[in-house]
Amino acid sequence: MLTMKYLTLKTRLLALLLAATCAAAQPTPAQLASRPELTASIYHSYEYLPGPAAPVPDGYEPFYISHYGRHGSRYHSKEEAYAEPLAALRKADKAGALTPKGREVLAKVETLAADACKRYGDLSPRGVQEHRGIAERMFAAYPGVFSTDGGRVCRIESRSTQVPRCILSMAAFNERLKELNPAIRATRDASARDLCYLANGPSLKASRGAASAVADSLTRVRVNPDRFVEPLDLMEDLFMLAAITQDVSHLGIESFYEIFTREELYALWECENVRRYLIMGPSARFGDPLVADARPLLRNIVETADRVVAGESDLSASLRFGHDTYVVPLLALLRAEGAYARVESLDDVAAAWNAHTVTPMGTNVQFIFFRNPETGDVRVRVLHNERDANLPLAGGPYYPWKELKRYCEALYGAEN
Repeated sequence: MLTMKYLTLKTRLLALLLAATCAAAQPTPAQLASRPELTASIYHSYEYLPGPAAPVPDGYEPFYISHYGRHGSRYHSKEEAYAEPLAALRKADKAGALTPKGREVLAKVETLAADACKRYGDLSPRGVQEHRGIAERMFAAYPGVFSTDGGRVCRIESRSTQVPRCILSMAAFNERLKELNPAIRATRDASARDLCYLANGPSLKASRGAASAVADSLTRVRVNPDRFVEPLDLMEDLFMLAAITQDVSHLGIESFYEIFTREELYALWECENVRRYLIMGPSARFGDPLVADARPLLRNIVETADRVVAGESDLSASLRFGHDTYVVPLLALLRAEGAYARVESLDDVAAAWNAHTVTPMGTNVQFIFFRNPETGDVRVRVLHNERDANLPLAGGPYYPWKELKRYCEALYGAEN
């Protein structure tokens, strides 16, 4: 990217470091090299990956859905994510220090920066399509929930944080449902009143600085020696731009992960993955209060559903739209498979918790409620990104509501 001499020296030093520190981690460098878009961590765009078939138990019919979803694919939230690498590459180009590949990357960064101008943090066109797709599949999978046949009323309540990308994700989701059945009655809100459970994260704010400092220290050790701090900054900036390219697919730009060696790509991914684990995941050092912050959200999910089950509410669906920093603690609180690992050593994070599977763009948690009209028994299927979440509770994937409710109440402390 800069001079060939610099790249060769940097790659050799990285290879020596990585041989001692990353050999046992999973997924492997080869696996990530074959699908480099997975290294994008929280910036990985949403992929629909159908899970194993799980037929609905005989006699049961879906009647209610409770949902929390992260906003869809977006632009980077800060101008400097584009401006700083662009300025560095322009300076290098003016000095004649860029290789042909460097000039090719500069052209892509120019395009990315121009498209992102004054859109920082906004939902991208891809993000709109992600939520339309999730809504369409939900409608197709559970048509009874959204049916208005025979005079049935389908009423949906949607709630969003006050951040525009979340509001527009909610709009895209609702719009697709209304296209599929215009008779659906839908209300949408983006109010501070609902932030107590949609975006309740005091522990995130309290620990983010310390968690980021730990992650920064790991990056300096794993990715590059201290004396290369300035190139390290550029390397990380370009890695983040390569990551966001998939979220703005309307530009038709092929990403530029090829500028990184397999070892560099793995090290950058591993350190970014640790960063997200420490900032919002169930880590041994910072995780307990972060996970506890999800209790109001889980309480809202359970108490709203309980009113529907008891016949005290006529809701067909409750849709909530927020951020990764709230859905990650929710999944950890639920102890969903792959999302709640608590490890002591940062060396063990990669084998236990991956941000690109736990919380890609558009991450969603769905509680699908089924009732047997003859017995009145209620079962609930819990999905994480449209696949069974696999909770440590007997009776899955269609959990008895009474058992699931008791399990969740114990997690958020129903007596509090």
